[in-house]
Amino acid sequence: MQNVTSKEKPHFSVTLGGELKRGWDDTSRLTQRLESFGILKQRTQEFITWAVDAEISRESKASIKTFRALDTCGDYLIFRNYLTSKRSRLIGACSCKQHLLCAFCASRRGVKHSVAYKEKVEELKAQSSNTLDLVFLTFTVKNGESLHETFTHLQHSMQRILKQRNNQARRTLVSETEMAKLTAGVFAYEFKRGSGLNLWHPHIHMLALLPKHEKIDIQKLKNEWLKITGDSSVINIEYCQNDEPYLEVFAYALKFSEMDHPDRWHAYKTLKGERLISSFGDLRGLVVPDSETDDLLDADEPFVDDIFKWYANRGYKHLKTLTD
Repeated sequence: MQNVTSKEKPHFSVTLGGELKRGWDDTSRLTQRLESFGILKQRTQEFITWAVDAEISRESKASIKTFRALDTCGDYLIFRNYLTSKRSRLIGACSCKQHLLCAFCASRRGVKHSVAYKEKVEELKAQSSNTLDLVFLTFTVKNGESLHETFTHLQHSMQRILKQRNNQARRTLVSETEMAKLTAGVFAYEFKRGSGLNLWHPHIHMLALLPKHEKIDIQKLKNEWLKITGDSSVINIEYCQNDEPYLEVFAYALKFSEMDHPDRWHAYKTLKGERLISSFGDLRGLVVPDSETDDLLDADEPFVDDIFKWYANRGYKHLKTLTD
């Protein structure tokens, strides 16, 4: 297995993309999965080192608890290797469940959401006799110095336009909104430093289902958004051609690990406890498994369990094998 270097970053297309493709759990991919998890673990360790050097990890009892859990997260991974079907599933992992700080937990959360919503979207499209298109939308508001203020502004703006959509669906709204054409949607809030003035750039990535006979009038939607936000008419919409939009939406937490360390800590403290994923319409109420592990195969076949341990700057190494 290759060594993990500090220069590597856990880009979501690498650490999430393979989990949505056919054959994602083939035993031949186990080494690749371990290398991806190693990159995530290494990035978190670099963040911890920064926090220790800056004395942030011990600034309060809560911080001490947070970083202790973060440090041991992903130290051990257990994979079940099915000998007949040649498939491998992650069946055990020590997890801190702090997905806004931990790249490993963020990656697993992103995979779980991507898989669950992809399955639900395919189900809804099948029920409609394939009369629905999946579209990808991006909403922004004006950049600002305060992360809390820009998040609150974006959150309230989206709540307002979705309320208009829901009211129109109930026929209680006089004016129309283009959002009412969408039968369902799921979206996530994202934040990063904008180029130039180094201000916080808040935005929303959304997946939504649109009947094939409908078409969003993008200019009308931009006008609606500007009226609500007072500072932005920036909206983009495109039809989905592959799985990449799922990664864009559900890698929101993983992208925290790509921030500079001080911004990552600030964003965590600012947004901890906030609901950063929401849904509406026929996608509302979908329950996503909270576990970081994979589902077991529903098959009666022999297997072995392999335990891997994390070693700093060396990645994951095989520790022992447990037979069935």
